[in-house]
Amino acid sequence: MSAATETVKNLNIKEYFEILINLMRHPAVFFADVAGETGTRRAWMFLFISALFYASVSMSYFFESSLQMGVVMMANGLLMPLLATLFTYILVGMFHTERIEFARIFNIYAYATGAMMVVSWIPGLAIVLEPVRALLVGVGLVKACGLGKLKAASMVVATAFLLLMFFWTLAPVVMELRALLA
Repeated sequence: MSAATETVKNLNIKEYFEILINLMRHPAVFFADVAGETGTRRAWMFLFISALFYASVSMSYFFESSLQMGVVMMANGLLMPLLATLFTYILVGMFHTERIEFARIFNIYAYATGAMMVVSWIPGLAIVLEPVRALLVGVGLVKACGLGKLKAASMVVATAFLLLMFFWTLAPVVMELRALLA
């Protein structure tokens, strides 16, 4: 059953692993099917399950079962794809002639990020898997959104640059607020 014709109320564990396997085996075919998905519920559920696993394992093994760090890891896992989607959506709106729905771009980021979260908790793999996630996003932008390869690659690079600039700009503000509240 393709993603386009499927109506998802709840994502069960079997469907979760089917998505994960299909995404890893044939990303181009998977993202071509994602182009027909309506809404973001299935992608949100996939991302949520992956983020929950990532936060649980990271919290258990690396942060001495700190609930606070688990919440931070969970928030990071859910909000970073959303922020990256926002930046890409803005860039696509500025540089692409056709309008592409926010939901379609979000689905690409959610699936790509969720797939990488399953293994990125292993020490040393996060830095290696980040380019793989970027590659998956690029494939998704080409197959699901109809962007050219060069334009998709430039969108991924520009989004990464904007994310870095956003957090580098935000860091001094957070430090000042922290000092004021202390």
